[in-house]
Amino acid sequence: MATPREIKQVTKRIAQLVETLVEMNPMVRGSFSTVHRRCGKPTCWCAGPGQMGHESTRITWTENGTSRTRTLREEDRDRLRKETETYRRYRLGRRQIRAEESLLEELLDAHERAAAKNPAGD
Repeated sequence: MATPREIKQVTKRIAQLVETLVEMNPMVRGSFSTVHRRCGKPTCWCAGPGQMGHESTRITWTENGTSRTRTLREEDRDRLRKETETYRRYRLGRRQIRAEESLLEELLDAHERAAAKNPAGD
């Protein structure tokens, strides 16, 4: 049987997660990454055999079902790296809340089964 104490503990964890999430800002939806690519100039060093190419930092996100990518300016890199990490932590927190809510439903169902009486008086 689910005890009221267990139910209260789960609701407390949910409240703590919600409090953490509403304090998270600013955030940017998307994924931050660093890639290497060739510039296309035939005389550039990156055109040589075995060269990885120029380093480029970008952010990728989905908008209306379409994947979008934007190359970042050097002065925006640190800020956007932090803001995309904040977004990733936010999404993780949302998943944790859903898991706690599922547990809460199970505990409340168990509590109801144990506490509710049969209308026939059995």
